[in-house]
Amino acid sequence: MNYPPEDVTLPPTKLGRAIRHLLITLIPLTLLIANATAQTPVLREITEVRALPPEQAARNLPVEIEAIVTFINPSLNTIILNDGREGIYVTLPKPAQPEIRNGTILRLTGHTQPGGFLPIIAAEKWLILDQQPTPTPKRIHAAELFSPSLDCQWVQVSAIVTGANDDDDNIIIPTAEISGWTVRLLVPPGEKSLQHIAHIMQQPVTITGVVGSVFNDQRQLVGRHFFLTSAEQIVPTETPAPSAEAPLRAVNELLRSDSNSHTRVRVRGIVTRPSSDGLFIRGEGGSLFIRSVSHQLTPGTRIEAEGFAAVAPFRPVLRATRVTPVGQALAPQPLQMDPAGQDLSPLQSELVAVEATLQALRTGTRNETVLQCRARDWFFEAILPPGQTTPTRLVAGSRIQLVGICELTTTHALPFSQGIDGFRLHLSHLDDITILQLPPWWTLPRLLWALAIIAAVALAFFTWASLLRRRVSEQTKTIRDQIERAAVKDERQRIARELHDTIEQELAGLSIQLRNARQRMLSAPDQAGQSLSLAEQMLRHCREEARTSIRDLRSAALEVRGLHGALEELLTPTVNELGAHFSLQSQGQPYPLTGPAEIHLLRIAHEAVVNASRHASPKIIQVTLQFEPDTITLEIRDDGTGFDPAQSPPRGHFGLLGMRERSNKLHATLTIDSTPGKGTTIRIIVPAASARRPSQPATFKP
Repeated sequence: MNYPPEDVTLPPTKLGRAIRHLLITLIPLTLLIANATAQTPVLREITEVRALPPEQAARNLPVEIEAIVTFINPSLNTIILNDGREGIYVTLPKPAQPEIRNGTILRLTGHTQPGGFLPIIAAEKWLILDQQPTPTPKRIHAAELFSPSLDCQWVQVSAIVTGANDDDDNIIIPTAEISGWTVRLLVPPGEKSLQHIAHIMQQPVTITGVVGSVFNDQRQLVGRHFFLTSAEQIVPTETPAPSAEAPLRAVNELLRSDSNSHTRVRVRGIVTRPSSDGLFIRGEGGSLFIRSVSHQLTPGTRIEAEGFAAVAPFRPVLRATRVTPVGQALAPQPLQMDPAGQDLSPLQSELVAVEATLQALRTGTRNETVLQCRARDWFFEAILPPGQTTPTRLVAGSRIQLVGICELTTTHALPFSQGIDGFRLHLSHLDDITILQLPPWWTLPRLLWALAIIAAVALAFFTWASLLRRRVSEQTKTIRDQIERAAVKDERQRIARELHDTIEQELAGLSIQLRNARQRMLSAPDQAGQSLSLAEQMLRHCREEARTSIRDLRSAALEVRGLHGALEELLTPTVNELGAHFSLQSQGQPYPLTGPAEIHLLRIAHEAVVNASRHASPKIIQVTLQFEPDTITLEIRDDGTGFDPAQSPPRGHFGLLGMRERSNKLHATLTIDSTPGKGTTIRIIVPAASARRPSQPATFKP
């Protein structure tokens, strides 16, 4: 049997399944390819980089270009590349190899940066491909000079070199004019460079270099300069034909009606001050600024300068092609300047001296010190170069003398001599500042502050005094009431204490004697009579004690014999009546005590002895008075029955309470050491500061 050929077509179900698997595989692959395609391509043209907006250039877009070096700055690790159409500024992560120079062809990779004016390239690595002559520069005219698209371009332009000076970065900056526009050329330093620039001063030249841009923070072009790798890139365009010697002119004869800025002239004079871009001289007819390559000429050098006069405010300047020293003289003395009573127009570029008052100090944009001064009704500034610090004694208000080059200023549109309304001085060093007089301490602001403070203090004082008077009046009434109450209370306590210490004790003894007399009246009349006699004596003594209390309790013995004698006089009869043995000792060098202190110590000792004789039946009572520089110690010791100090005294007994009160008045420490059956020791320690009388040591002795 013959079968038809086998059909290789898959059934519909299998075909759909295969297509589905294929799509599942291809879709991710397609997305991956699309994503890779969507990535930012590597920028390979300088034109592409420079066309980026700053925001996009800040995204670090990859760059790979091949271009030729047209400028290199080893100190800043930067180069400028040109691909034949555009130039671009490139920063290097490390110093370039010595092989990299103008004409080197590099293949460079890196990323974009926004730059300050146009986007730039931050290099990551590079490869030196070849070394060729620098490309043919683009010829430009003055009308194109300020076109922003010329930034970093390799160009050639006609100009006239008008001056040169050294910059702070140790580079030479010649000044050139391009159809009336002034630009600066950045040239590497070197004696050959200076000689070359001096040789071509005031001559037509062709400048070949890289265009640089001066810009503000809004990325706007505000000026032009040129990067040159060598002064040889400034080439004279014609060789001047030999001419007759230039005529000699006085300073005040420049640019009169019979001469112009194209007439070569000579001037002579004495250097007053050198400058970074020329010299100031004093010659016949006045002073003059000579713009030239820097010369190391000191003040007093006689020179002859040849060149072309140029217009400048208030007085022409000389653009010198040659400056020749011809001798030496004394350094010129400055001319005295009086802004208020003098015609200032002849003082332009002149060395002057002016007396002024310093108003303030500030720092300029190039770190120069600016002295803001006042001379009569004129305010002006004196400028001290960077690196020169003013004397520490120089403060606002100081009277000073300044010596410097005068630069006249005006706010008028046309700088006529009649329009001079200001000036500034250019100083050279600290010696140009002489302090004539320091300001008085009492300046007007300080005086006003002092008056304001005094007025505020006076107002506060009178307010306080008024409030204090009212408060004192209120407090006085309150204190008076309190004093009266306290006085009554203290007097009551004093009377109670004195009565207890003296009269009450005497009356208690009198009561005892009368009781004994009554008991013996029948059994022993003789002894009863003795008791009555003794009671009579005690009554007499009680009357004397009352009198003593009335006389403010001041013992006569204290007045005559001091505390030791008073203790002996007061305590001996009491102890003898008891029949005990009494001893009194004094230790140390005695010194006089205040009246209250003596009375309190005397009464404390008397109370202690009376208590002992009344309650303890002692056989020996010893009293010790010890004087030390810082303390007075009084100790009363007995061998009686003793008692327990922790127990409260019986009702109606105020002896111990009185002793404590008196010790508190002396700020003293009172201790009672007693044990039943073993006697009692009472010790009081008084600080000398609260008891000693300020007088000579006592003359009495115990």
